[in-house]
Amino acid sequence: MSGFSRRILLVTLEPIARQMAGPAIRCVEIGKELARDHEVTVFSPCPSDIERPNDICASANFNMFCGGSKANLYKLAQNSDIIIVQANVLKPYPALSDMGKYLVVDLYDPYLLSLLAQYAGDRHTSDSSYSMMHQVLQRHMLAADFSICASEKQLDYWLGRFCAVGRLSPELYSFDPTFRKLIDIVPFGLPSEAPARTGKGMKGTVPGINESDFVLLWGGGIWDWFDPLTVIRAVSDLSQKYPQLKLYFSGWKSPNPQVPLMDMAVKARAEAERTDALNRSVFFSDSWTPYSERVNYLLDADATVSAHFDLPETRFSFRTRILDYFWAGRPILTTTGDHLADLIERRQAGVALPYESPSAWSDAIEKLINSPDQQKRCAQNSLELGNEFKWSNTVEALRKFCAEPYHLPQWRRIRMPSLVERARAVYSRGGKDLVMRKSQEIIRDLIRG
Repeated sequence: MSGFSRRILLVTLEPIARQMAGPAIRCVEIGKELARDHEVTVFSPCPSDIERPNDICASANFNMFCGGSKANLYKLAQNSDIIIVQANVLKPYPALSDMGKYLVVDLYDPYLLSLLAQYAGDRHTSDSSYSMMHQVLQRHMLAADFSICASEKQLDYWLGRFCAVGRLSPELYSFDPTFRKLIDIVPFGLPSEAPARTGKGMKGTVPGINESDFVLLWGGGIWDWFDPLTVIRAVSDLSQKYPQLKLYFSGWKSPNPQVPLMDMAVKARAEAERTDALNRSVFFSDSWTPYSERVNYLLDADATVSAHFDLPETRFSFRTRILDYFWAGRPILTTTGDHLADLIERRQAGVALPYESPSAWSDAIEKLINSPDQQKRCAQNSLELGNEFKWSNTVEALRKFCAEPYHLPQWRRIRMPSLVERARAVYSRGGKDLVMRKSQEIIRDLIRG
């Protein structure tokens, strides 16, 4: 750390409120960590029901500006040294990339792959949304001085995209041959303090869920790339034998009013009705669990679940809800195929199951119900994983950039080299003789180009 405190602005389009989804949580928690060394402001255009920044962070260096206009944001940006944006922010606020500030882009959500799943049944919307957001994403990638993602697997994905748009240039290679100054890893993190109950969760408060029940918690939203149907079918089948088995979905629709109720949420509820499990063994929260109250639901859970389909989104995802499962030290049942599922399986914090296999889910749930030793072992291993994902550790690459920020070499559009450039390159490798031998090839390539 250079010892010099900088003014840092973090921008999300999500509501920063009592009910927050992953992007807003990430923005706030990163801001809280950076406020240890810098003056930090987090901005959202959405109104907030949180009255004071101190309700989120006690540091005098931490500020919030919610419900602000474009003019408000641009004024904040002009007075900042470093601007950190999520990868959709430059769409409504393009001037943020033209202010000469150090610009950091958070690429932890490979949302183009999510769009393919979300609008798979609507070709017109799919084509339009993908084309538009592809251009938006590219603008962010070309404007960034530094980018962050959530895992090594994501890093490979983003390096491929950066290469495709011509960002991994010889000039950038000379600047940093590791490309870690272009993009590095900042996983989603967890609080440093252990989870402590602040009130009641779902046991004994949700009608139909009793204190003695074995409850599976689906913590978070039901998006179109998730597979709640397989879990519902497994629980419905097992509930005849184990009436104490309950599945609780803590999120019905996004807390962001701009995000519509997704088709999969409707299908999940319909599947619970079809199997006669709704409000008997499968329960849905009518609203999003407030961020500060999620701990009570996590601690009520006997095990936690997350399921998804075999999609490109799965391969490069980083399920933020899984981090909460680690934090609470809960056994985890999930679908195979992503970074965290591999980690859960390898570290025996739970079980990674095949795609769309209700029978495999039924077997895994039944074994967990009947094996307190397995529950205890998975819970302990889950808790140990959580200790590796504290925000104080995960933000280190970003903390290092903010201490000594830099501008990357300017991006230039890739084009075919001119005749003079080709000749100069050939001459540097083999002199005049090689130029003469290669002259016909050079001219032929230029004509074809």
